[in-house]
Amino acid sequence: MFSSLVNKTLASIPRCAVANAFKQNRAPQFQLLAQNLSTATTPSTNDAETDMLFHHIRPQRNKEGTHKKFISPRKRANKMMTEITLAAKEKAHNPKVHDVAFRVGDSIELTMVSQGGVSSNQTEKIRGIVLGIEKKGLGTGVYLRDVVFGEPVDRKIPLYSPLIKDIKVLEKNFVFKGKRKIKRAKLYYLRDRLPQETRVTKY
Repeated sequence: MFSSLVNKTLASIPRCAVANAFKQNRAPQFQLLAQNLSTATTPSTNDAETDMLFHHIRPQRNKEGTHKKFISPRKRANKMMTEITLAAKEKAHNPKVHDVAFRVGDSIELTMVSQGGVSSNQTEKIRGIVLGIEKKGLGTGVYLRDVVFGEPVDRKIPLYSPLIKDIKVLEKNFVFKGKRKIKRAKLYYLRDRLPQETRVTKY
């Protein structure tokens, strides 16, 4: 009984432990263990794990790992909100509105429902220069500026609104007429310029 327990114990000790012991001048203590290591039969893994779990045996982990990282409730809520927003954007996607390529400084024309609800055919057209684009999920919108009957008008149009039917680009780089590139993300300084510079509508 005692000899079998000693053999299992010796077999469970790795050979590197014996080598380290010799380097640390503890050879007399491990000489007998080294002799028995060469003759001892290695037991099965199940016997070693069940008999002496505490002795030089580490639990085997899966490739993915058994440890689960703690995720705070705030991060989980943000992730859920992001997924909900993406799903809502896919549902409200309109190719005539969201696939149109326009930049800040372009003049565009929007067709939107004026009255009667989403399914109404009563529409109106809104023109203006794109002063800025604000991207906030479903709250994504554009800032338009135009001069109507001599009065400057600023609007913020939500692009994911079901009232917006389509968008048409009238002219690229309307501000500088293509003479130089626009390097700003927001053109709010045009509000201080003369109204004629931001006039898209001809009346």
